[in-house]
Amino acid sequence: MQRANTIPAALRLFGSVFQREADRRLLEQIEARRGELSAVLEGDPLDGLDMDDPDGAVETLAAEYCRVFIGPRGHLHPVESVVLGEGRFWGPSTEKVAEFYKAAGLAPAEDSRMLPDHISMELDCLAQLEEGDRHDEAVAFARGHILRWLPALTQHVQHVATTAFYQVWSRGLQAMLTELYDECQG
Repeated sequence: MQRANTIPAALRLFGSVFQREADRRLLEQIEARRGELSAVLEGDPLDGLDMDDPDGAVETLAAEYCRVFIGPRGHLHPVESVVLGEGRFWGPSTEKVAEFYKAAGLAPAEDSRMLPDHISMELDCLAQLEEGDRHDEAVAFARGHILRWLPALTQHVQHVATTAFYQVWSRGLQAMLTELYDECQG
């Protein structure tokens, strides 16, 4: 029962980190669990940020998010079709992800305007599958989608990010998904 509660929550936390620029609320949640998260992520995501100046930390991370994921140069959108080099948003992989969601009976959050193959949406899909005790489907989805492109995104983050925040989170996500879905048998 522990797995049923912690895995979806962890997947959604990772999704919130990569969905958009970090806000003060997210940073406060991370700071409240800093020790625990640092141990799990094998690195302190807040290292180098002045948490005595939360507005400054938010501003630093907003600039970092834009540099790493949005642009104007040297960025890589955290979207499957883009990372796989399909040359556009809403490429063939996006269609496959959307078809998977429909076939699995999964629906995005009503307020979401994210592409179906955005990392946060794919992580939410995994969370929904895990909550529904549908681990085999989660394995199939992870192996067929996010694990195909997450290593390239993680490598990009390691080279482009100038703060520990996204470096630590991307390595932690890669490790978690590999442990949960790539190394499991059957």
